Amino acid sequence: MMTGHDKQQFTSVPESTLSTFKLRRRTPGSFVLVACPQIGRSLRCQGQLEAAAAVVLAGCPEVKTVQEQPLKIWYSWQETSDGLDIQILRHPPQKPSPSPASTGISYVLPDFLVELCDGSIHLVEVKPSHRTVRPLVQRKLAVSRKHAADQGWGFHIATENELLAGPLVRNLRLLTRYRSVQTDAQILTSLESRVCYEGATLADLSDSHDVRMAAAAVRLHIFHLLAVGRLSFDPRAHPLDDDTMIFPGGVITWNPFDSVWAPNGCSTGGPSV
Repeated sequence: MMTGHDKQQFTSVPESTLSTFKLRRRTPGSFVLVACPQIGRSLRCQGQLEAAAAVVLAGCPEVKTVQEQPLKIWYSWQETSDGLDIQILRHPPQKPSPSPASTGISYVLPDFLVELCDGSIHLVEVKPSHRTVRPLVQRKLAVSRKHAADQGWGFHIATENELLAGPLVRNLRLLTRYRSVQTDAQILTSLESRVCYEGATLADLSDSHDVRMAAAAVRLHIFHLLAVGRLSFDPRAHPLDDDTMIFPGGVITWNPFDSVWAPNGCSTGGPSV
């Protein structure tokens, strides 16, 4: 559990000093911006896999805030007869000196630091699965894991197996297109009022509105309500289609740390879907 001191460190540092993105060595792949309404700006991502993780975090109703490349973790390492000995350093070294091949000092820049609405904090590393078996990557992941444990944070490794296997990212990317579209306030209110706690299918909700209104316009307003959280659904199980059950905002809630990025568990409230 986070201590008050640790949580203060997470939330009170000026935003301009939090991200170490500009310090990160350029890696192959595209530079992607992912809009994140929780922080009022876009998350800056290296490559499509990291961007997919950002889409999940930005679209999660339980995420309070996200920081990309939030901190630099300095550490020392040494190969011993019992394996690799890793020590987290409180401060960067004053004068790095040449070291034997079996020892050294380096640092790690984790991908995301996430605070949920319940106050829990999670450190996230995003890696292609084929890279996680490399000794250097394993060492860096061990450093991030150890630092997270020392701080009382959760630690998660997200690969393409977790990020791209199901419909979650596709569903959230679809809704992102409708977050800032031009809408009619009366239509939004009318559609909201037609969704009871037990829910309604997307098809039924679409058909329930004024027949004089084009179906595409109705869908636009429904998708906007889903994108901004005034309506809710479970984006993890199935692609968003006519059979998707739609509920009032806040009835269906989830986070990736106890469902999508964990071996078991679920954070879905409200009626069974």
